[in-house]
Amino acid sequence: MPTEPKKDSQKITQGWRMDPIPSRAAYRDGEGNIRVPVWLTKNGRHVADTEMVLLPSEAALLADNLTHAMRDDSRSMLHELLRDSATALGAGVVYVSKPDQYQL
Repeated sequence: MPTEPKKDSQKITQGWRMDPIPSRAAYRDGEGNIRVPVWLTKNGRHVADTEMVLLPSEAALLADNLTHAMRDDSRSMLHELLRDSATALGAGVVYVSKPDQYQL
């Protein structure tokens, strides 16, 4: 059965698109990677349910970039919470000397 043409208000995004699945939370797998469940669509049609697999350092960078994009200033939320008492030991690794001083 043919479908009706889409109206201007229902334009379909052309190309590939990846959207998080709202009902499924991101999780850490047995190898320590972060997995984010996503819907994959092409030209507005669902192609697959899959997962975006990230190293912990990549997930930390993504979280920081998303936080930055949602805020007006350039300081990350993690930086605001930890201030000067945290030391970056490597990509995605932060050491906090006195965690009990922070009340959220």
